[in-house]
Amino acid sequence: MYAVAEIDVEICSATSCRLCTQFCPESNTINYDVKRNTAYVAVDRCKGCEICVGICDTLAKHHAIKMVPITEVVAGFEMSKLGFHKF
Repeated sequence: MYAVAEIDVEICSATSCRLCTQFCPESNTINYDVKRNTAYVAVDRCKGCEICVGICDTLAKHHAIKMVPITEVVAGFEMSKLGFHKF
C-alpha cells in the first residue's frame, strides 16, 4: 500500500515552524498556506519518503505529520495562488 504524508493542521498552525517545507526533497510537495498558518501536502506529488515525519518528530518535536495509506486520504484539495481549498 502506498502511503503519503498527512499534516495535522491544528498542531502545525500552532507552531508555524515550516521546517518540513524546507527539508522535503520533492519540490512543491509540502507548501505553506499563510492565510491558514499551516503547511499542507500536495498529495499527488508526495513520494512517501517520510523525511518530513522525521523532521517534524525529531528536529521540530511537533509530531504534526504522519504517513497514511493513499486510500485513507479523506479530502482532496484544489491549488490556488493563495494556498489550498478542500472540497
